[in-house]
Amino acid sequence: LRRHLVVATHHDVRAQLAIFDTTGAIQAPLVTVAGTMDALLPIDHNARAYARSVAAATAGSHDRKVQYRLYEVQNGNHIETYKDTFSQLELIMPHAQHAFDLLVQYVEQGTALPASQCIPHGGSIAASPAQPGHCANLFEP
Repeated sequence: LRRHLVVATHHDVRAQLAIFDTTGAIQAPLVTVAGTMDALLPIDHNARAYARSVAAATAGSHDRKVQYRLYEVQNGNHIETYKDTFSQLELIMPHAQHAFDLLVQYVEQGTALPASQCIPHGGSIAASPAQPGHCANLFEP
């Protein structure tokens, strides 16, 4: 009897965690802003992996509400104090705030959401990006 209770409990936990699974099957507009030099969330294992999941889950969909964008901040890092030591690093937060404003304009006013892109070191999210998609170089001196 005890073994059956443990199995049932394990199944319940798995079912509850599945609710939060990152399948990429989004149902509303979503933007991700990630730094190419992020010490907490390495870009290829997190943001780019999630973008691949969204692309696979939404392949062939033309539904306006499944819009997804990945904005990569070249030299971007989560940890502000690292910039004190490594001046070439770029803070992610200002770009995240800008991306959120663009998302709000998209949802509320139907303004076009800029394509996924590399935000060049010292640059900003652009309507016509010089480097669409991923940043070719993770770090620019």
